[in-house]
Amino acid sequence: MAQVSPLAGYPTEIQIQGARILYKLKQLNFDATFEKMEEGPILRTFFFNPSLDALFSRIMSKDEEIAAALAVESARLYRNGGSLGVEIPRSDRQTIRFDQCLHQMLADPEIRKMALPLLMGQSPKGERLYADLAVQPHLFVAGSTGSGKSVYISQLIASLALFRDPTELEFTLVDTKNLDLVLFRGLPHIKEVITNVSDLRNRLEELLGEVRRRTSIMSGLARNVQEYNKLGFQTFAYKILIVDELADVMETDAAERASLDRKDKAETPSVAALLKSITQISRAAGIHIIMATQRPSVKMITGDSKVGFGDIKANFPARVCFKLPTMADSRVVLDENGAESLLGKGDYLYKIAGSDLLQRAHSAFVSMDDIALILNSHEHIRGMYQNVA
Repeated sequence: MAQVSPLAGYPTEIQIQGARILYKLKQLNFDATFEKMEEGPILRTFFFNPSLDALFSRIMSKDEEIAAALAVESARLYRNGGSLGVEIPRSDRQTIRFDQCLHQMLADPEIRKMALPLLMGQSPKGERLYADLAVQPHLFVAGSTGSGKSVYISQLIASLALFRDPTELEFTLVDTKNLDLVLFRGLPHIKEVITNVSDLRNRLEELLGEVRRRTSIMSGLARNVQEYNKLGFQTFAYKILIVDELADVMETDAAERASLDRKDKAETPSVAALLKSITQISRAAGIHIIMATQRPSVKMITGDSKVGFGDIKANFPARVCFKLPTMADSRVVLDENGAESLLGKGDYLYKIAGSDLLQRAHSAFVSMDDIALILNSHEHIRGMYQNVA
């Protein structure tokens, strides 16, 4: 009696792709059997059960060979427990709509329990993804031009603003290129939009002073802002600083400080030193940093011989990485390869605080109409959310 293929029952395209992957794995001396296939809006993921003598080390760097065998843009191989996962792009890629993600987010009672809910997009299976910035507590975002980094930052700002009133949440946006973050000037949560490094330096010094002030007030009464605000003495608003292009900021800061004489330089802390100080001690104080760059590099100029880029990055356990040009760039952000093989346009890899597991996700597309709606109908949308709650 003829054996029925485990791929039987799937559409023809999927059967062909699964069979080609199995054939290529066998060529690479990795014997496995098909387990299942999962499909989301962007990706199709095949799972295979390896034989007992199959070595993952033989195939974990063979992404290009699998992609070529399927004639697709890219492929990603990863270990999923004892199984092998193979992610490939769908030929009919779907758009993840921001408004649909937002509706589900606002209606979810579990999300309302978060202090600072972030809309992260969707998983490869199409599941909605969220995170609490207060838990992270700082976020580093990287991605080359066209990768979806700026749209992702817009997604974060919009989701946070719709969950917290302007009395509860305050943004400082740093956009030295005057391109993306300036679109949110009309949002009532925005304290200021900074477009030069000198003003950023002053703002960082203010935030560092605020961290120390809050820590002193809360000492012996509460461990963090969430606990302190429940005591009824006063309410500390969350403060979030978002830096759009860290590499440019660092280079400008280094150039400005290089022109100072020795006395002025000693009295003018670098942006790198201020960021390091704030991120080390601000978690409990309700002050959080989101910094983004399209040019991650271990040689990123910090303008401070005592503070390197690695010192700053160490205080950002949550990392989001969109498509980057090289494996070296990927390792700077994630400490491992992978970002060089992403699809672009919102496809990203991430790590969150408390876990070294590298995961994949897809950002929602935030259109100019979405931004206009948030700016013009903020109170109405929040009112709808409160009615649902």
